[in-house]
Amino acid sequence: MKRIVSLLLATALLLGLIVIPAQAEDGYKSITVAIPSAPSFTIDAIGDSNGLTINLVREGLTRQGQGGALSPDGLAESYEHNEDYTRWTFHLRDAHYQDGTPVIADDFVFAIGAQLDGTVEVSYPDFLYEIKNARGVVRGTATVDELGVYAPDDRTVVFETEYPVTYFPQLITHPMHFGYSRAHAEKVGYANIGLEPEYFISNGPYYIDSWIHDDKIVFKKNPYYWNAENIAIDEIVVLIIPDESTRVNLFLNGELDLVDFDASRLSAINAGGFEARTFNNGRTTYLSANLDRPAVRNRKIRQALSSALDRDLLVAGVVKNGSTPADGFVPVGLAGDDTRTFREIVGPTLKYPYDEAKAQELFAEGLAEEGIGASDVSITILTSNATENATVSAAIQQVWEETFGITVNVEVLESASFRTKRSNYEYDFVFNSWGADWNDATNFLSGYEQTADHNPAQYYSEAFNEAYLRGVYNTDVAARVIDLGQAEAILLEDAAIIPLYYTSLYYATSARLTGTERRAVIPYEDFYFADVK
Repeated sequence: MKRIVSLLLATALLLGLIVIPAQAEDGYKSITVAIPSAPSFTIDAIGDSNGLTINLVREGLTRQGQGGALSPDGLAESYEHNEDYTRWTFHLRDAHYQDGTPVIADDFVFAIGAQLDGTVEVSYPDFLYEIKNARGVVRGTATVDELGVYAPDDRTVVFETEYPVTYFPQLITHPMHFGYSRAHAEKVGYANIGLEPEYFISNGPYYIDSWIHDDKIVFKKNPYYWNAENIAIDEIVVLIIPDESTRVNLFLNGELDLVDFDASRLSAINAGGFEARTFNNGRTTYLSANLDRPAVRNRKIRQALSSALDRDLLVAGVVKNGSTPADGFVPVGLAGDDTRTFREIVGPTLKYPYDEAKAQELFAEGLAEEGIGASDVSITILTSNATENATVSAAIQQVWEETFGITVNVEVLESASFRTKRSNYEYDFVFNSWGADWNDATNFLSGYEQTADHNPAQYYSEAFNEAYLRGVYNTDVAARVIDLGQAEAILLEDAAIIPLYYTSLYYATSARLTGTERRAVIPYEDFYFADVK
């Protein structure tokens, strides 16, 4: 029988009835994936789509590894800190850019300084504020020469911080802490960095081979990458496809090797014979109040609005993608101490979970304090036009109107207009989702500290500030988590934000793709350890 099958296969091959993929013939390994929006290759590179692409072409001193731990891979072969965690010293391994030029310590001095002194545009300069004098550089009270990052020699980078930063190796996995070649930036012009393949230089496992804007980017293995021999995949093709149904159809047709999808596509994925998986992507979906707006300035009214929401029903009946009801702001999966997560240590901090009787009581008290009736309350929820965001906002609208007899409007805008209104605080509540840029609770809580550059709730609390800063300065890893948990509890007692759920995503992979890492910290999808059969 085996001989007959072999003869039939051989005949089919000769007749061209079976085509062997090129990678099976010559060992060349290529995968194709898709992202919903065009990435950027600027020095700061903020955004979810950027998380995947920047991770391919840029490497920091440390790197996210498998199973939530830091990887021994990264541009630093070793590092150490002083006794109070305010000075971190990193020793570079022998690494090179795609053109063979060496990675040097000055790359980090240049790139971080350029983001703070206005040389290049950045979205969130406060992501760098742990570094000594970083805030002063942005505000013009310090010069870039006074910044707490310097290079004693080409292979040593030293960071001095404003306060003890026990989580610094996790923090600097974020792209804003990566280096970039000063010589290349000066050659192409600061404003041109990343606009075209020739205006970008890679020190990561891949380089940009070709780029058709808003359509496709082809990444090829970087032969000068220090760990190239352990990178299994030779080519990664990234398609830019905004429409989820198109991405799912391409996956089902065998044209994509990985796809994320919502619950409405679950039956199609299952029918295609693929295993639908979920992963916690380190995000919390929540409503953020603008406390300067009359409609939501009363704390008891905000507390009532939180108590009116049945998060279990919201997740099971509306979201339906494996997400879980939020019992705090910092999501499940983020690090706490060496063995436990933040949520495992702190426990629930949501002060006003679902309780309709309590909601009615608080609402009546809030109305009395304001001297108004229910008919005088009109609330607008600002949201983007993403399907989940608009659907969940509409469900909340219905609950609040039916529970309290108030007017609730949902303003649904396309993403650019939504971001503009959000940045200008033109909302009563805004439907938000925040993901983990680094593996620490400060990534979620720092925005509500009084000196933060961007405070999405216009929230200022001395009690929150005291607890938050106590945690920030605490070098006892477990004790600092307790302090940060107390700060989180104060934020939620004031109902400045209303947590809804910890998000999860459905995804599926082709049968041939193995080793893809999905995690709760950027990059959410990582092909560093991947291979194909």
